[in-house]
Amino acid sequence: MADEKLVEMLRRSVEEFNAYRDVHREKPDLHEADLSGLNLDGVNLFDAVLEAANLRKTSLREANLMGTSLPLADLRDADLTNAELDGAFVGEALFIDANLTGVQMRNVEGLDQANFDQAILEPKAQRVILAAIAESFRDPK
Repeated sequence: MADEKLVEMLRRSVEEFNAYRDVHREKPDLHEADLSGLNLDGVNLFDAVLEAANLRKTSLREANLMGTSLPLADLRDADLTNAELDGAFVGEALFIDANLTGVQMRNVEGLDQANFDQAILEPKAQRVILAAIAESFRDPK
């Protein structure tokens, strides 16, 4: 389960959470956290564990999601405009109807397993996802 202290901090204030992260460098444990519908614009979730987290309809504009673990996370209808997902793992995450405009997606793992149905994607991100899917057919695990 998620660290409830961190969940409550996120519900109160992104600024408070980011200040906490500046001092405490450990991986935030937010797996199975319900953060649905929150405004988390600009949040620093670098290296966070968000496995099976509910981020449905959450605003994560310009969020730092680099290195995050997002397997089974629900990001349906989320706004990830200009977020950084570099180095994240997104296997089986749901990005259905999510806005991924301007998202950075270098070295993201699990793209071939995530669901991007009806997501808003720029052509570059579409190519990255399609390349990951094609690669999964060439090198089945």
